[in-house]
Amino acid sequence: MSKVVFSLTAALALACASCGNKNKIYPVSGKVAYNGAPASGAAVFFYRHGADPMNEHMVMGLVQEDGSFELVCGSLGKGAPPGEYDVVIEWKQVSGQSKGRPQHGPDKLKGRYADPKHPLLHATVEAKATQLDPFELTDAGPAQKR
Repeated sequence: MSKVVFSLTAALALACASCGNKNKIYPVSGKVAYNGAPASGAAVFFYRHGADPMNEHMVMGLVQEDGSFELVCGSLGKGAPPGEYDVVIEWKQVSGQSKGRPQHGPDKLKGRYADPKHPLLHATVEAKATQLDPFELTDAGPAQKR
């Protein structure tokens, strides 16, 4: 598990390197559960509506042991700019190690929640600290509470 957290944390830092000072960010937290249990180790990605993905901030979080996550935007720290977002979740298992790096297996969610072109989940980040409603993932599809 620590190998997954390390590799996802490294990816998070690199992916968020493009975050800039043009938008103020606000703390955002939430929870992710799969079939009622915490989705520990899953990666949560937020894509802002109407934004150019090539010039937009990469905002993401890692699900902790208790199912909680906090969004991060690189060196700006914890948070996200306000707006409407599509949410994508990927939960890859570590299948071994090669050359000192963890090798990731298939998505435990079978890609069901990982398609940014057809997102099943959505969220709103307000211009204040935001506690999101939990994302309840199931084999039958999302049951996001509003």
